Amino acid sequence: MSVLSKSRLFGSERFDPYVKSANTTSSERWLGYFFGPMGAAILNTTLISYLNVFYTDVLNLTNSFAWAAAFMTLFPILSKVIDAITNIIMGQIIEKTRTRQGKARPWIFLSAPLMSIATILLFLIPREHSVLQFVLVALTYNIFFSLAYTMYNMSHTLMVPLSTSNVRQRDALSLFTNMGVNMIPGVIVSLLFPMVLMPVLGYDYDKWLTAMIIIAAIALPFTVLEYFFTKERVTEAAASAGELKTISFREQLKICFGSRYWVLMILFMFLYNMMANMMTISLPYFCNWVLGTYNDGITQTMLSAVGKAPLGFGVFLLWPLVKKFGKRKVMIVGFLIAAAAEAICWIGSHSLSMMLAGSFLYAIGFLPSYVYSALMADTLDYIEYKDKVRVDGLTASIFTIIGTVTVGIGQGIFNFGLSSSGYEAPRLIEEGVYNVQNAATQNFISLAYIGIPMIALVLMAVIMIFLKVENLLPEIHEELTARRKAECEARGEVYVSPEERAAQEQAEQDRIAEEKRIEELKALCQTKGLNFAEEEAKYQAKLKEKQEKAAKKNRK
Repeated sequence: MSVLSKSRLFGSERFDPYVKSANTTSSERWLGYFFGPMGAAILNTTLISYLNVFYTDVLNLTNSFAWAAAFMTLFPILSKVIDAITNIIMGQIIEKTRTRQGKARPWIFLSAPLMSIATILLFLIPREHSVLQFVLVALTYNIFFSLAYTMYNMSHTLMVPLSTSNVRQRDALSLFTNMGVNMIPGVIVSLLFPMVLMPVLGYDYDKWLTAMIIIAAIALPFTVLEYFFTKERVTEAAASAGELKTISFREQLKICFGSRYWVLMILFMFLYNMMANMMTISLPYFCNWVLGTYNDGITQTMLSAVGKAPLGFGVFLLWPLVKKFGKRKVMIVGFLIAAAAEAICWIGSHSLSMMLAGSFLYAIGFLPSYVYSALMADTLDYIEYKDKVRVDGLTASIFTIIGTVTVGIGQGIFNFGLSSSGYEAPRLIEEGVYNVQNAATQNFISLAYIGIPMIALVLMAVIMIFLKVENLLPEIHEELTARRKAECEARGEVYVSPEERAAQEQAEQDRIAEEKRIEELKALCQTKGLNFAEEEAKYQAKLKEKQEKAAKKNRK
């Protein structure tokens, strides 16, 4: 039996999407995909960045018991293993869900209150040190990350492909949801929080709890907004063309680990995620205890702002370089530049000016990492070329598991380092003056924020030196094209290249979308007593004006 198939809640018209059009609409893009995901993104980004600060500075968990260090090291790792498993389970549950509202949207709605409640529970941990305190820390951590956020994230991730089969409309939704998830939440959490919120909260338990209750309450309506302003127009993926053989999970693993390029990409992804997680979790500590003073409201804000500054213009410089020199070479040079920038930061870890200069240079050098997904696609093409099988699904699953588990590993390693080096929770000595950390703790925090990323960047550059799959692409694509052409001819069919097929599919999607638009406009005119010819003329005039502006912009 399919999940939620008999649910009265999701079988009711009251829970139908507010989006009725067969084509994606502006309200859908802005409310469903830009503003809607912000609530969950702000919650997740806030918890990843500052939950550990609450554990160490407010609850003082690292020094409460003799075995506290072991707990703070192991519980994040084990929790993320559980999280990885629940991701797989949730994916299967969504696939078996059949309701009037689709298979993913119902879980977005159900996750909205669950995420807010789970967030508040994370900060309702009693301050008295006891075994119960640690039990509640582990329990509430998994309620949020392994249950509530997993339920939301798996469903949200599927909404773009389930929204429409029109490639252009899907690309627009993808752009809007990526902006909604990364842009505003990133600015709020990385710039405004350390400048405005953190100096007010300090290590006051009641203020932390109040702030998180407010944030959780604000996030709830955003997620509900996403539910009502999204629409599942596609509920099942297109059937496979049947050009490739299907093999067992064990055989896929054997093929993947038998490919040196695939193994190198997995090692790269592990280092990439470990580095990113170590930098994220250690940033507040580095700014509080090494570079600046505790919650001074400026150090972390400036470091984050300068580190993000190159992203605006850097993307425009990246693609011309990739086209001219290739992905691999640009990434090698970029990672070495970023490693050199980290060396500058290591030398000047107590100098704000040197840290800002190094952070700016690091951001420029790290930009090429954004094309790693294209290099992964090349690796998958190589496996198809060599073994005549695609392993996209298995690779995506392993990438997801790596991304999930490395969060816990990074947090566990960082907490172990804090505990073993003698980290002390902040305490106010006199007005505006806090205690300082010992040299061993400061050195470890610097190692986590600067040293480990510097080593990872060098290793990533070395991996790219040996990952030469890009050099084989002409031969790979020529062989794959010839193979697919022969398979089509053997079936008595005419071979159509992927580019031609994509163009044909896009043209057909555009034709269907235009037919639907005309039908909806006629219905609207009939309902409101408007003249269809006049309304159509207005639409065509606006469309022509828009096309002329776009053409003028392209010429410039």
